[in-house]
Amino acid sequence: MEDRITLEFMTGAMFSPSGIGPVVPVYNYQQNNVRLGWILDSPDAWGPQAGINDPLRGSFEAILEATGSYVWYSFGTYMVGATALIRYNFVQPDWIVVPYIQGGAGVIYTNARNWSDQDAIGANVEFTPQFAGGLRFLLDKNWTFNIEGAFQHISNANTSARNQGVNAYGGFVGFTYVFDKIWND
Repeated sequence: MEDRITLEFMTGAMFSPSGIGPVVPVYNYQQNNVRLGWILDSPDAWGPQAGINDPLRGSFEAILEATGSYVWYSFGTYMVGATALIRYNFVQPDWIVVPYIQGGAGVIYTNARNWSDQDAIGANVEFTPQFAGGLRFLLDKNWTFNIEGAFQHISNANTSARNQGVNAYGGFVGFTYVFDKIWND
């Protein structure tokens, strides 16, 4: 799996408030993500402890994500941005389901700050640290169907007077295409 490129399309919905952090108005949005990944290492790259019976056996993947969201409930109407993620795929021999966890951070541009009756988002440019876990269902050697649960935080790191932030949770579904190895060693 090492040195393979992935192209992933995910769509889903995020819901706030999440019960974590300050109480802010409801902020629900539909999000679409296009992710370009690079599998950095082989599941066998971690020495003898990465054997068949090791439940932590896996590989790291670096991902760049372009995102676009439509806010359907509350203040603002859209968000667009980019995120850098690192994913760990738990890869076991002969499994057709690959669990993963990922985390990263990015920036978005939004018009939500134009709604002056809220204190959650106060700038056009906001930061978005996020964490997720998911499952990849192998359809064949190149295609996977994915489901993912996620948590995202949106704030401007106190660069604006309004910065209570938004903490949202939700889920995504989508597909990944895994390109054949582009170059040989």
